[in-house]
Amino acid sequence: MKPLNYKKRRASQLQFLLVFLITLTVLFCSSLFAIHTGKKGIDVLEKKHAEYNKIFEKQASITFKLDEITKYLYRLKNKKRTLGEHKQFQGLISNMRTDIENEIANTESVVEGYKFQLYNELLGQVKAIQTIVDDYENESEEYLYNKELLEKCREKYRAEGVKSKK
Repeated sequence: MKPLNYKKRRASQLQFLLVFLITLTVLFCSSLFAIHTGKKGIDVLEKKHAEYNKIFEKQASITFKLDEITKYLYRLKNKKRTLGEHKQFQGLISNMRTDIENEIANTESVVEGYKFQLYNELLGQVKAIQTIVDDYENESEEYLYNKELLEKCREKYRAEGVKSKK
Protein backbone atom coordinates (compact mmCIF):
# COMPACT_ATOMS: atom_id res chain seq x y z
CA MET A 1 0.00 0.00 0.00
CA LYS A 2 1.42 3.19 -1.15
CA PRO A 3 0.24 6.50 0.07
CA LEU A 4 -1.47 8.78 -2.36
CA ASN A 5 1.17 11.47 -2.16
CA TYR A 6 4.06 9.00 -2.60
CA LYS A 7 5.48 10.76 -5.64
CA LYS A 8 5.36 14.17 -3.94
CA ARG A 9 6.91 12.78 -0.80
CA ARG A 10 9.63 11.03 -2.78
CA ALA A 11 10.34 14.22 -4.75
CA SER A 12 10.48 16.25 -1.50
CA GLN A 13 12.84 13.73 0.12
CA LEU A 14 15.12 13.82 -2.92
CA GLN A 15 14.99 17.61 -2.95
CA PHE A 16 15.82 17.71 0.78
CA LEU A 17 18.64 15.20 0.28
CA LEU A 18 20.04 17.25 -2.59
CA VAL A 19 19.94 20.51 -0.59
CA PHE A 20 21.39 18.72 2.45
CA LEU A 21 24.28 17.29 0.38
CA ILE A 22 24.99 20.66 -1.23
CA THR A 23 24.98 22.32 2.20
CA LEU A 24 27.20 19.59 3.60
CA THR A 25 29.61 19.97 0.67
CA VAL A 26 29.74 23.76 1.06
CA LEU A 27 30.29 23.38 4.81
CA PHE A 28 33.06 20.80 4.23
CA CYS A 29 34.78 22.99 1.62
CA SER A 30 34.48 26.05 3.88
CA SER A 31 35.98 24.09 6.76
CA LEU A 32 38.90 22.94 4.62
CA PHE A 33 39.45 26.49 3.39
CA ALA A 34 39.36 27.82 6.98
CA ILE A 35 41.82 25.18 8.19
CA HIS A 36 44.15 25.82 5.24
CA THR A 37 43.99 29.58 5.82
CA GLY A 38 44.60 29.07 9.54
CA LYS A 39 47.69 26.98 8.85
CA LYS A 40 49.04 29.66 6.53
CA GLY A 41 48.30 32.29 9.18
CA ILE A 42 50.11 30.26 11.83
CA ASP A 43 53.11 29.84 9.53
CA VAL A 44 53.20 33.59 8.90
CA LEU A 45 52.91 34.32 12.62
CA GLU A 46 55.68 31.88 13.48
CA LYS A 47 57.89 33.40 10.80
CA LYS A 48 57.21 36.93 12.10
CA HIS A 49 57.78 35.78 15.67
CA ALA A 50 61.16 34.30 14.74
CA GLU A 51 62.05 37.45 12.76
CA TYR A 52 61.07 39.75 15.62
CA ASN A 53 62.99 37.64 18.11
CA LYS A 54 66.07 37.81 15.88
CA ILE A 55 65.71 41.59 15.54
CA PHE A 56 65.15 41.95 19.28
CA GLU A 57 68.28 39.91 20.05
CA LYS A 58 70.31 41.96 17.59
CA GLN A 59 68.98 45.21 19.06
CA ALA A 60 69.76 44.01 22.57
CA SER A 61 73.28 43.09 21.50
CA ILE A 62 73.81 46.46 19.85
CA THR A 63 72.40 48.27 22.88
CA PHE A 64 74.80 46.39 25.15
CA LYS A 65 77.72 47.29 22.89
CA LEU A 66 76.63 50.95 22.79
CA ASP A 67 76.53 50.96 26.60
CA GLU A 68 80.09 49.66 26.61
CA ILE A 69 81.12 52.38 24.16
CA THR A 70 79.45 54.99 26.38
CA LYS A 71 81.39 53.71 29.40
CA TYR A 72 84.65 53.81 27.44
CA LEU A 73 83.92 57.36 26.23
CA TYR A 74 83.25 58.40 29.81
CA ARG A 75 86.51 56.83 30.98
CA LEU A 76 88.36 58.41 28.07
CA LYS A 77 87.00 61.84 28.87
CA ASN A 78 87.30 61.82 32.64
CA LYS A 79 90.67 60.19 33.28
CA LYS A 80 93.97 61.75 32.32
CA ARG A 81 95.86 59.45 29.97
CA THR A 82 99.05 59.57 27.98
CA LEU A 83 98.81 60.17 24.26
CA GLY A 84 99.45 56.47 23.50
CA GLU A 85 96.79 55.31 25.94
CA HIS A 86 94.39 57.87 24.51
CA LYS A 87 94.99 56.58 20.99
CA GLN A 88 94.56 52.95 22.11
CA PHE A 89 91.27 53.80 23.83
CA GLN A 90 90.08 55.68 20.75
CA GLY A 91 91.08 52.69 18.59
CA LEU A 92 89.14 50.34 20.84
CA ILE A 93 86.06 52.55 20.66
CA SER A 94 86.42 52.92 16.89
CA ASN A 95 86.70 49.15 16.45
CA MET A 96 83.57 48.56 18.53
CA ARG A 97 81.70 51.24 16.55
CA THR A 98 82.83 49.72 13.25
CA ASP A 99 81.74 46.25 14.39
CA ILE A 100 78.28 47.57 15.20
CA GLU A 101 78.06 49.39 11.86
CA ASN A 102 79.02 46.17 10.05
CA GLU A 103 76.49 44.18 12.05
CA ILE A 104 73.75 46.63 11.09
CA ALA A 105 74.89 46.65 7.46
CA ASN A 106 74.65 42.83 7.34
CA THR A 107 70.91 42.76 7.99
CA GLU A 108 68.96 40.71 5.47
CA SER A 109 66.21 43.09 4.47
CA VAL A 110 65.52 46.77 4.09
CA VAL A 111 62.80 46.53 6.73
CA GLU A 112 65.29 45.29 9.30
CA GLY A 113 67.74 48.01 8.29
CA TYR A 114 65.01 50.55 8.94
CA LYS A 115 64.61 49.16 12.46
CA PHE A 116 68.26 49.99 13.17
CA GLN A 117 68.12 53.59 11.97
CA LEU A 118 68.26 54.92 15.54
CA TYR A 119 71.43 52.94 16.18
CA ASN A 120 73.01 54.44 13.06
CA GLU A 121 72.22 57.90 14.41
CA LEU A 122 73.72 56.99 17.79
CA LEU A 123 76.86 55.68 16.11
CA GLY A 124 77.13 58.97 14.22
CA GLN A 125 76.94 60.78 17.55
CA VAL A 126 79.63 58.51 19.00
CA LYS A 127 81.87 59.32 16.04
CA ALA A 128 81.27 63.04 16.58
CA ILE A 129 82.06 62.69 20.28
CA GLN A 130 85.28 60.84 19.45
CA THR A 131 86.28 63.66 17.12
CA ILE A 132 85.54 66.25 19.80
CA VAL A 133 87.49 64.30 22.41
CA ASP A 134 90.43 63.99 20.00
CA ASP A 135 90.31 67.72 19.28
CA TYR A 136 90.12 68.45 22.99
CA GLU A 137 93.07 66.15 23.68
CA ASN A 138 95.12 67.74 20.90
CA GLU A 139 94.30 71.22 22.17
CA SER A 140 95.12 70.13 25.73
CA GLU A 141 98.50 68.78 24.62
CA GLU A 142 99.18 71.98 22.67
CA TYR A 143 98.11 74.07 25.68
CA LEU A 144 100.46 72.14 27.98
CA TYR A 145 103.30 72.50 25.47
CA ASN A 146 102.70 76.25 25.14
CA LYS A 147 102.45 76.59 28.91
CA GLU A 148 105.76 74.79 29.30
CA LEU A 149 107.40 77.11 26.73
CA LEU A 150 105.94 80.12 28.50
CA GLU A 151 107.37 78.94 31.83
CA LYS A 152 110.79 78.50 30.20
CA CYS A 153 110.56 81.99 28.75
CA ARG A 154 109.58 83.41 32.15
CA GLU A 155 112.51 81.66 33.81
CA LYS A 156 114.86 82.90 31.11
CA TYR A 157 113.48 86.44 31.42
CA ARG A 158 113.82 86.33 35.21
CA ALA A 159 117.37 85.01 34.89
CA GLU A 160 118.25 87.80 32.45
CA GLY A 161 116.57 90.30 34.77
CA VAL A 162 118.71 89.09 37.70
CA LYS A 163 121.88 89.29 35.54
CA SER A 164 121.08 92.80 34.36
CA LYS A 165 120.51 94.00 37.97
CA LYS A 166 123.95 92.78 39.00
